[in-house]
Amino acid sequence: MSRRRLVPFGASSLGPLLLQLLGFCIAIGLWQLVALDKPVTVPTPAAVVNDLRDNFFNSVYLQAHGLGDGTGYWYDLLYTARNVLAGVALGTAIGVALGLISVPVPVVSQVLNPIAATFGAAPIFVAAPFFLVWFGVVPTAQVMMVTFYTALLLYIFSRRAAENLAVEYIESASTLGAGRLDVFRRVYVPGTVPELLGGFRIALAGAWGLEAIAELLGAQHGIGFLINYYAEVYVIVGMVSLTLLLGCVAIVCDGVAVLAARTVIRWTSSGKVL
Repeated sequence: MSRRRLVPFGASSLGPLLLQLLGFCIAIGLWQLVALDKPVTVPTPAAVVNDLRDNFFNSVYLQAHGLGDGTGYWYDLLYTARNVLAGVALGTAIGVALGLISVPVPVVSQVLNPIAATFGAAPIFVAAPFFLVWFGVVPTAQVMMVTFYTALLLYIFSRRAAENLAVEYIESASTLGAGRLDVFRRVYVPGTVPELLGGFRIALAGAWGLEAIAELLGAQHGIGFLINYYAEVYVIVGMVSLTLLLGCVAIVCDGVAVLAARTVIRWTSSGKVL
């Protein structure tokens, strides 16, 4: 006689979705209560939605003040997203390559580990002014800062992933006649992907905030630049709407990364992304 297994509410496909919806509603409700209590400093959710609707595609306010090249928020959002994605892509390539090479080639780790330890111990935001001084107030400075941050994180994660790789895989490949290049390409690279994806998500999430900080310190375009301008003229609703807009884009990009990662690591036993 078979027994029916009881499925917990949280284990069903509908349970987590309802809980997320409940959390979202609670957050909006608390936001509304705080806005009613402090209407001067905290705009209501409706005011933020209206601001995004009125200024996303075509902003009369930005045009009147000579900002955004006569366009809306989307122009500066595209500028920020372009710098973030370019920096993350370049930093990932550099960090992963150096991290994976550092394990089979110890001299690389001996050179890079002190550098990673030094910069990893200090907040990355401290380096922002130096990049702006060295490269100037241009997109190159912002891209290079995101690249440096991403490469540092991915170097640490990729080296750790390579060290955690089971030695049996390497020994089996060597026994079957694989050379050092073949071991690196067919064992190290695919074997470290699942752990690397977790580090990539962390780097991608931090890159949005780092790019906004760089634009706050000095830029002529971007979401951070607009937030800084709104702070100077005390347009609170604009600051909140731009911050939420950047956060929503970061969440969407993280979701896309997760979906892509599940496709890449579908050969693993769990297929889950850290």
